[in-house]
Amino acid sequence: MPWSIPYQFLKFVNIETSSMISIQSLHEQVESRVKLKDLFRSREFAVTELGAVIVEPYVLKAGPFFDNSDVALLHQMKQLVHDNINQFVGICFDRRTEFYTVWNHCFRGTLTDLIFLNPIINRADKLKSDNKDGSTFPENFKRAFVRDIIRGLEFLHASTIGYHGSLTPSQCLIDSRWILKLSGFGLSKLLYKWNVKGSIGAKNRMWLIQNSDLHYYSPEMRRLLKNMSKGTATFDTKQAQAADIYAFGIILYEIVFHKKLITLDNNRCETENANADSLSIFCESIESLIPSYPSIPGNIEVHPDLLKLMHKCWSGMIDQRPDATLVRKITDATLKISGSLVDQMIKNLEEYTNNLEQLVKERTSQLEKTQQHAERLLLELLPKSVADELKISRRVDPKNYKSATVMYSDIVGFTSLCSDSSPMEVVTLLSGVFQKFDMIISKHQCYKVETIGDAYMVASGVPTINRHDHVRDIASVAIMMRDFLFEYTIPHRPGQKLHCRWGFSTGPVFAGVVGLNAPRYCIFGQTVTLAAKMENTSLSDKIQITLQSYQLLTARYPEFKCSPRGGVRIDGIGTLLTYWLDNREELLASNGSVIGSDR
Repeated sequence: MPWSIPYQFLKFVNIETSSMISIQSLHEQVESRVKLKDLFRSREFAVTELGAVIVEPYVLKAGPFFDNSDVALLHQMKQLVHDNINQFVGICFDRRTEFYTVWNHCFRGTLTDLIFLNPIINRADKLKSDNKDGSTFPENFKRAFVRDIIRGLEFLHASTIGYHGSLTPSQCLIDSRWILKLSGFGLSKLLYKWNVKGSIGAKNRMWLIQNSDLHYYSPEMRRLLKNMSKGTATFDTKQAQAADIYAFGIILYEIVFHKKLITLDNNRCETENANADSLSIFCESIESLIPSYPSIPGNIEVHPDLLKLMHKCWSGMIDQRPDATLVRKITDATLKISGSLVDQMIKNLEEYTNNLEQLVKERTSQLEKTQQHAERLLLELLPKSVADELKISRRVDPKNYKSATVMYSDIVGFTSLCSDSSPMEVVTLLSGVFQKFDMIISKHQCYKVETIGDAYMVASGVPTINRHDHVRDIASVAIMMRDFLFEYTIPHRPGQKLHCRWGFSTGPVFAGVVGLNAPRYCIFGQTVTLAAKMENTSLSDKIQITLQSYQLLTARYPEFKCSPRGGVRIDGIGTLLTYWLDNREELLASNGSVIGSDR
């Protein structure tokens, strides 16, 4: 028996580890690695002396009995040769608990994988302006695959076997030359018979027909299979051929519209029906989810004759469905395929080459946008001058600055506010306030050093030296922040205002980059300490400044109005004379209202 294969003849490959298969995109000229587990679904992969094969496993419950018609069918399947028919290698049943059907392996996987899982064949089609439906699956591939399916089906219907019996996209395999071959033909009747008799069963508790393939079976075939599981029916060649035409109509729909008719979970029925009848060929409860008649999308233009053909294939009367020869003539006339698929692929490659310049331009633009985004993020962490030095791998040495101004701000009652608010409300509050603060300092020569919780630290005069302007910029920023909060309302507490206190100091500082993996620009010195103390000892809605800041500010910028606070006890330092920064004169109108400020 040439169709009988000893188990020792099969060398199985472990698809969970090193075994991979390549699907090569002609246009990209790269390999996309796809695990065999995903590519072959319930199938397994093996190597024989004759080459690679696909193995479809079943549970062997009792030794299958082959009558004369079964043996004749297997001989006929073994002898079939056609460009669009996948070679049947044989069956293996010499294991006690396992039964295998073995088919030739096709390098590029299944039609399902190429259309729905890995639409990478034609990148050039995405660049063509006439690609109205946005599909990444090229029209020439669609036409060629439709032609190959119906040619294979026509050959089967004219052969001694007479039908396919289980035509689905997962049974349409693509070889290394991009030729589609029909696999899994002829065996369905034997498998159904043995399943009903209890000789075999689906492996891993799955049904013989998976849920994801059920909608390719015609309604009358599903009814017949339900009766067959009860031992009350069988099907003849005419019924099987009509069911093949129905399945072709569904596959044609999915190829043309690049859309699955319905997606069903293969494990759903197993979960809901743990005690399902093991003799059932498919999950009957899932059948109600399948549309009684496919709906045609209205956003894609399709040849009218092709639409009529689909409707004829879906006819509820099997006598009204066209035969395979008529289907081939209609598809050849409407699809008008010229040349081989390889010729068409070469043409696509030329089109892709012509569009390569545009593709490179688009990618370059995307790269520039990404670089600009990264640049903005970097400038949030480091001053521009420092970031520019680090980007070219230059060392940024620490530096002393004779005069700079450092300011701290802090939210009054933040701890109690957090205890009565949700984390999301706190984050929303700080984000809104600090975004406005960032906008204010962006209009001045200031640098946001850091934010820790509700604390906000700003400096001016580092790393860019701006003589005496740093005290003016910090004073302006503090006043604008305060004016903003006068009108700001806490988002999750309508009617409640947010209060802050500010403090800044002027003097020498020491600054530099700290850290390698996550570098930060840090400022040190007595001036920083005094600024923190000024904020800490300030009052709600008040801006407290040191004597040095007051003297420089009033001497050079008299528009800023200050008032003495008096001596303030500072821990670790002693008593210091401090001042309140009240306002900026030109921002006050005659009626006392604030105008011209950034609110």
